Order: sequence, then C-alpha cells, then structure tokens
Amino acid sequence: MAPISQVMLHKLKNFVTTGLLLAFFVYLIFGAVIFHALESPAEEKMRIEFWEFKRNLSRRWQNSSQCFNSDESSPVVVLTQEELHGMLDLFFKAQSWGLHPDSTEEKSSRKRWGMDGALGISGALLTTIGYGHFSPVTTAGKAFCVAYATLGIPLTALTVSAIAERMRNFSRFLAKKISEKRPQWNRQWVERSCNASRVAVGMVVFFVIPTWMVHIVEDWTYGDSFYFVFITLSTVGFGDYVTGERIDREYSVNLVFYRVFILLWTGFGMAFLGMVFTMMSKALKKMSTKVHPTSEQSKTVTRERITSTSTCTTGSSVSTITA
Repeated sequence: MAPISQVMLHKLKNFVTTGLLLAFFVYLIFGAVIFHALESPAEEKMRIEFWEFKRNLSRRWQNSSQCFNSDESSPVVVLTQEELHGMLDLFFKAQSWGLHPDSTEEKSSRKRWGMDGALGISGALLTTIGYGHFSPVTTAGKAFCVAYATLGIPLTALTVSAIAERMRNFSRFLAKKISEKRPQWNRQWVERSCNASRVAVGMVVFFVIPTWMVHIVEDWTYGDSFYFVFITLSTVGFGDYVTGERIDREYSVNLVFYRVFILLWTGFGMAFLGMVFTMMSKALKKMSTKVHPTSEQSKTVTRERITSTSTCTTGSSVSTITA
C-alpha cells in the first residue's frame, strides 16, 4: 500500500477538524432544544406561582390598615410564621431560577431556560466551564444532563484538540515557507519568531478584542472584562461574571447571536490557551531538565565519564609501558 502524501494527509486532517466542528455544533443545538423542552415548563410554572403570590401580597397591602407607627403612612402586613417561611422559600426558588424578586409580569428578568439560556448552559456543560449560576432542576433534566455530558465532553475535547493542532500546523507551515524563501535565515530563529507571532496574534484575537466587546455589551470595567475572559477560557468558571444575564440592562444585541459568538470564541479560545499552556509546560520542563537532569541523562553522563576515565587510564598505562 502506497504511503499517503503530505498533501492528502493535510486535507484529511482538515476534513476531520471540519467534521468535528460540525458535529459539535449539531450536538450543542440538540442539547439546547432538549434542555429547553425539559426545563422551560417548570420555569414557567414557577413564574406563575411567583406572580400569583405577589398579586395576593399586593391585595393584602391594599386592604391592610394596621400601622405600628402612626407617623408612617405605609401599612404593615402581619404574616404568620408559616406564611413568612413560604414567602422566603418562594423568593429563594425564584432567585435560583434567575427571577429577580423585584420583577413584575410587565418587566421581568429573562427566562433562563429560553432557547438562548439553554444554548448557554449546553455550551458551559460541554466545555466543562460550569459557571454554577444555574443548573437543571427537574429529574428528567438532571438525567439528560448526565447522559449529554458523558458523550459531549469527549467530543468537545477532540474538537478543541483538533483546532489547537490546526493552529500549530499553520505556524509550522508558515515557518517552512519563510525558510524556503529565505534559506540564509536561521531556521530555529524563524520557528521561534513564528511561534511568538502566533501567540501575539492569538492574544489580540482571543483576549484583547473580546475584553473590549464584553466591556461594551455588559458595561463591565476593563479589568472585570479581562478577568471574565481569562476565567472562562481557562475553564475555571467561578460564575461571578456571566454574559447575557444582567436584568438591570437592556442589551443592544440579539442575545441568541451574542451567546453563539461567546460559544465560538470560547471553543477557539480554549484551544489557543491550551496551546499556550502546552508551550509553557514544555519550556518549564526544558528548564527543569537543564537544572535537574533526568535519570537517563544522569546515566548517560556517568557512562561518558567512566569511558573518559578508562580511556585516560589506558593511555597512561600504554605510555608507561612504552617508556
């Protein structure tokens, strides 16, 4: 069987990477649709209960005439311990679903399990970022979450790895072309320059530009925006800053497209940052090897020293006999 040419191998790798990207996005949309179908009815039910409770409480305020202080014009509603606990439970439940206590039926925070929210949690789940700001509540949603992540996380890992490999190959290809056109230049210097350029361009594309965009859209400070960018791409995902979740802000962009952009940026950005971390690990390992040689290197050095000593000893003996 004839070996595969480099051109065919390159095309095959590009085909595999494209296929993985397509499979990832199909799987992502599939997860968003299922999560929306499983969790959205429960969220809608909770909202109806919340609005009904607030309406009842408002009616009690209007009908109340009790005031503990005659100087105060606002009536004070007396609640039983059971009613108070029920109110607190409902408010905490609403908050866990992303519904702000000050929300009204006319103006409320966005549904977390709408298609845009479901798309966001599907992406956070597949990339293992796990912001922690909300999660499935229903039993069916939790069961699907486990099955979805079991298949989706390996698929995401393969996709990110393939993207990172494409980035590395492009840098090698660029270094090769430059060396062919400028053979008088040092090949090692060209490769290092290409690697440095790749990192510099990646920092601008995946850190500087997204930081600026998030600052504009979310109205965060530049420091908080950069913090969010790094915490997201490094998959730490504390959940203290999450895009598209502010209830006190009218977004000037379509949230679905905004979340899709964030997902695209996250996927490619994770590949880039993973590549940078790999380069840093190799550099640190190389430095460590120079300071603390491995056992094999130590054995090699010891053998060389023994051979050198034996040679010197033999040479001295021969010189003595000859004399």
